[in-house]
Amino acid sequence: MEEPLRGAVRWYLGRHEEQATPFYCDPESIGAFAVEPAELAAGIEAAVFRLFITLSMYQALRDVIVARQQRSLSRASMRVVADVAFLKRSIAQHQCPTLSSVDAFEESCDVSKTREHVDCRQCPGVACHVKDATIVFNRMGDMGKLPTSAWLRLWKGGGVRTLFKRVCQDELSPTKRAALLVEHFAGVHRVGRKLATMFVSALSTPALAPGLTPWFPAVDGNELVVVDTNVARAVDALRKPGASRTYNARERWVREQATKMDLRECRPDLPRYSPRLVQEALYAFCSKSNRCGPRGRVRRAHDAMRGLCARAVPLRGVDGGRVCGGQLNVSAAVQPEGPLLLNVSVSFPGGEKGACDPRSGGAVASPDSLASIARVCSGVHARQFRTPLPLRTRSSRTSTKIWTGRWRSGTSMSSCCMAGSPT
Repeated sequence: MEEPLRGAVRWYLGRHEEQATPFYCDPESIGAFAVEPAELAAGIEAAVFRLFITLSMYQALRDVIVARQQRSLSRASMRVVADVAFLKRSIAQHQCPTLSSVDAFEESCDVSKTREHVDCRQCPGVACHVKDATIVFNRMGDMGKLPTSAWLRLWKGGGVRTLFKRVCQDELSPTKRAALLVEHFAGVHRVGRKLATMFVSALSTPALAPGLTPWFPAVDGNELVVVDTNVARAVDALRKPGASRTYNARERWVREQATKMDLRECRPDLPRYSPRLVQEALYAFCSKSNRCGPRGRVRRAHDAMRGLCARAVPLRGVDGGRVCGGQLNVSAAVQPEGPLLLNVSVSFPGGEKGACDPRSGGAVASPDSLASIARVCSGVHARQFRTPLPLRTRSSRTSTKIWTGRWRSGTSMSSCCMAGSPT
C-alpha cells in the first residue's frame, strides 16, 4: 500500500492552503483562543500556555465541534482556562488545601459536574477557578482540572523554561529531546501522549507552521507521530489484516513508511525524512470533512479520490488475454451531519458491441481491479473482495460503464473513506 500513501502525501504537500496561518493562530477558526503569531514565534510564556490549553481541548469530540465551542466562548471565558497570568493569580488567592502542590491537587481535588451543577467536597459551595473552568469546558466533570494541573506541574515558577533547558542539557539529539518533552507534557491531567505530541510538534516542526516554531532547531519534532482516530483508521486500512492496533504499532508503521520517502521530491524546502508530515498527510486526507462544510467535503473528496486512484488503481479489463485500459469515475454525496457516500464506477472503451461490453461476453473489470478500487476507496482489504461483486452496466456508443459499488464513510464522515465498508 505504499502508492496510496505516497499519493496522500503528495496531495497534502501540494495543497496551497496548508501554507496559511495554522488554525490555532486564526481568530476566525477558534475565536478568543487564537494565539498571537508574533508572541508564539518569540516563545512567550503566555502564548505557549494558551496553545497548550487550546490543543488540549481537542479530545473525545470531532474537531469541528471543539472549534465551534471555542469560537462561541467570550474572551472572559477563555481567560478562565487559557490565560496563564489569570490562572496564577487565581491559584495564589484561593485557600483550598489541594492547591499546595501538584500531587495534592491531582489526588484530592474532587470537582465534579452533575448536569449543570458543578461543585466539590473539599470546599462545597465556594467559588474557585477549577469549577469555573469546568463550566467553561462543559465536558467531562474533571476536565476543569487540566489548566491548574498544567500550571502546578510545569509552568509554576518558570518550570517550562527550566524543563526545556534541562532536556537540552541532558540530551544531545534534537529529535530525542522532542520525545522527552512529550513525556513530561503527557503527565498533565487529561492530556496524555497524543495531545502532548500535538503540542510539542506544533512548536518544533517548521513545515507545519513556518516561522511559528520557537523550539526548533534545539528541539526537532519531525519524528513525532500523532495517532488520533483518523490516523489510526487510515493506518489500519493500509496495513495488512491482523496487524497490531496499538498506538506504538501504528506509530512504528508510519515511521517505517516515512523512511521509504524523500519528501524533498515533493517540496525542496522539506526535510528528507519526517514521519510527522507523513502522519499529518493521513490526518488531513482522512479528516478534512471533520473541519469543513458539506459543499467543501464533496469537492475535496471528489478531487482527492480521483487524484489518488488515478495513480494507485490498475484499471483493466480481461478479454481473451487482451488488456484494455479504463477510466475511474468518483462522485460524492453528503448530507449535513450525515455520512459521506462515494459512488465509484469504471468505464472501458468500446460501445454496445465492443470487445469490452460485458453483455456480449467481452471484458469485465478483473477481480484484482475491483479489489484495488475497493481497497483505496473504502480501506477494506482486497481479500474481502475476491468473489465477484454485483455489477450494473450501462452502455452507449462510446463506452460501457461498470458500477463497482457504493461506500459509506461511517459516523466519522471521513472524506477519503479509507475505513468505510461496502453497503
